[in-house]
Amino acid sequence: MLLAIASVAVFFVIAEGLTVLLWDYKLQGSHVGVVIDKGDKRVVHEGIEYVTNSLGLRERELDRRPKAQKTILVLGDSFVWGDGIPVESLITYKLEKRLSGLGYSIEVVNGSGGAGNAESEYQRLIWLTPIYRPSMVIVFFFTNDILEASDVVDDSKLLVAKSWRQNIKEFLRSKSLFFAFLYYLYKDRIVEIVGVPQSLLPPDYFNLSDSKPGWKSFKDYALKMRDYCNQNNVSFRYVIIPTLTCLNNRYPYKEMHDKLKQFFSDSGIEYFDLFPVFRPYRPSMLWVNLENSHWNDLGTSLAAETLVKWKSFLIGLER
Repeated sequence: MLLAIASVAVFFVIAEGLTVLLWDYKLQGSHVGVVIDKGDKRVVHEGIEYVTNSLGLRERELDRRPKAQKTILVLGDSFVWGDGIPVESLITYKLEKRLSGLGYSIEVVNGSGGAGNAESEYQRLIWLTPIYRPSMVIVFFFTNDILEASDVVDDSKLLVAKSWRQNIKEFLRSKSLFFAFLYYLYKDRIVEIVGVPQSLLPPDYFNLSDSKPGWKSFKDYALKMRDYCNQNNVSFRYVIIPTLTCLNNRYPYKEMHDKLKQFFSDSGIEYFDLFPVFRPYRPSMLWVNLENSHWNDLGTSLAAETLVKWKSFLIGLER
């Protein structure tokens, strides 16, 4: 037994040394998302500059808005906020630039707070609509939008699934370069072959029904947003952002996407699922970096280019 333990220890020591010598990558440390809930702030975090206007949005100041004929208000979480990417890579920036190139006079406003769920998005909708007077609202859905609402207090709190497995993984990743290499190899390559065991993922993401408080809350607030927009003569759309892992037939959240699309169809909500758009790409090609799996400039470019071809989106612009 002692010989076996010693052999394992020697193996890991050698493996760690070889990884240090051969893997040309410097760990950035655990990624921590930044959320700025104050106006007129400038923060540099992990090499990226985040600037907010007087409303606390990662947007232009109100008196510097372009003289556009129409406005699109975009709501969402850290993907829309632009975790890890500069202003010129934001989905809202890309979408406005692409529409301008097609001859549209449209301002696209980034109304994201960087965190939250459907409840906080609804609150932002009724707060920002009288200010920006949009003709269309697009809400970007991401997986953690269906986590239980009690897990988030306000937009300054990131909504994250709690898991002891995640804590163990992060501890080992930060302590061992060899483990980090194996983890990223699994996350980027191996997972596409073997899939992600459901047992390793938060149970709130599966077997969705009204018995799941987060799922029920999401539906309730999505309908409230739909009704608010209808009452104010504003076009309303949802866009589904897939979790950027295992982008093939083994995608772990297929059930969630199917339930979402069925709910949207039954509720008369126009939607677009970006999963087929990202499917041809290896996950790491769309990440900010190995520590931060939010979408990068390529991800926002693909999304913007696809959305301007979405028939329902273009019809909404003509209203």
